[in-house]
Amino acid sequence: MTGRDGPRRRAGARFPQGGGWGRGVGREGLTLLETMVALVILGLVVVGYLEVFGATARSTRNAEVWSQAIAYAEEGMELAKLDLDYVRARGVEMLPGGFERRVEVATWNRGLEQLSVVITFPEGGRFELQRLIGPPR
Repeated sequence: MTGRDGPRRRAGARFPQGGGWGRGVGREGLTLLETMVALVILGLVVVGYLEVFGATARSTRNAEVWSQAIAYAEEGMELAKLDLDYVRARGVEMLPGGFERRVEVATWNRGLEQLSVVITFPEGGRFELQRLIGPPR
């Protein structure tokens, strides 16, 4: 059956096989290879998201440790302002969470002293808070 515009197709006829990807337009389902490629791509996306979540958790933990160290240093500085001799006599203090606090006083210039509160982290890092203090009034 041919018409003026070329061959006619019956209603419901499928397109011919061949050419291009796969088994033609009328195929059913996905091949095993296509499924495996999709799973590999999905796996890579999931691994990327897990890496982001892991980095966020590490950053949050580091921020908590630094915040705690700063709080301990500020507390030590306030204690030193109240009673410097008492703080000097304490030496190294063991604090909750595995932190250590040490207060050091050094002569600086013309009657001024440099007060340093050193906090050592449980993992080995340290934070130091310094202030100049004058003679007591």
